[in-house]
Amino acid sequence: MARRKELKNIASGLYGSFISRNNDVGGYWGIGKLCLLAQQSGVQIVRLDLLTKSIFPASSEFSKLVSGYSSILNKHLSAKGIPENWLASATIELDFKPEHPSGKHIPIATWGSLFKLVVNISDDMKKNHTVSGYSFCGPHNPRKEAKSAGTERF
Repeated sequence: MARRKELKNIASGLYGSFISRNNDVGGYWGIGKLCLLAQQSGVQIVRLDLLTKSIFPASSEFSKLVSGYSSILNKHLSAKGIPENWLASATIELDFKPEHPSGKHIPIATWGSLFKLVVNISDDMKKNHTVSGYSFCGPHNPRKEAKSAGTERF
């Protein structure tokens, strides 16, 4: 029997996949490319809406990424037997200028600045199933990055 509390596990899976170095766009780390989008658009936050398959700020470059994560969400819902109408919203949000969490050490795993990643699934009962965390990222720069030699994911 499907249960709404499974939505937290799905949000966690989306978080882990999205922050992964395997999340590439055109052979480069997707988060770095999204950081560059934010910088070029003059915004602090980039938001992917997995239900409407849209991104803010708008950019056709990321349509495969948004559709891909929407598909991953639907695959997880189907595997858990959760009907899509239980979801009010499903978003992936990146804040490229977050406040540093007080008293929390965040190991620097790469070059760049602090960012916060939040995956939120809101259900039809108005409950949020949220997973978030911090890491570091710089805007995409092909002179500093190696392009993936494998098959592009998005």
